[in-house]
Amino acid sequence: MKTKFLTLLAFLLLSGAFIANAQKCNYTHEKIDEFSGKVERRILKSHNFYFKFAFYRLGDDFRLESYVNIPGDQAFLIPEGSKLHLKLGDKSVMELTSIKNATPQSFVAANQIFSGFAMTYPITKEQLKKIEEVGIKFVRTYLKDESYYDMDFKKKKIEKTKNYAQCILAD
Repeated sequence: MKTKFLTLLAFLLLSGAFIANAQKCNYTHEKIDEFSGKVERRILKSHNFYFKFAFYRLGDDFRLESYVNIPGDQAFLIPEGSKLHLKLGDKSVMELTSIKNATPQSFVAANQIFSGFAMTYPITKEQLKKIEEVGIKFVRTYLKDESYYDMDFKKKKIEKTKNYAQCILAD
């Protein structure tokens, strides 16, 4: 009797640990194209007013997206070929290259004008698997003329980036 109880208790504890560790995927956008059957998903997270970061998938096309808000009515574009550097949880660095120009979209917030830029960077499945394994610790988005925007992730957000990569890779 005692052995059955201990076995049941061990099973319940292991099941509870598995459920607690299971990650729920909260997509900002998710749909399946009616004609191609391709899955389209996006996980967009705001880290502060000035910076948002997204994981995106359309079928087997994976991308990271970086959104930066800069004070003022900016009249420059961030050119195709701009870089995004990711410092991963294991201290390795991943470099991605944007695939299109990012033009400013001006808007007013709190009685101030800002310019928003949206950059898109292709990423491979293997690179996403690396992020899933070790997470992202630091992001540097290059803007223009050697200027850049940095975002440092704390331990909890590093863990979340692992989950985002896992969710985007899920079939």
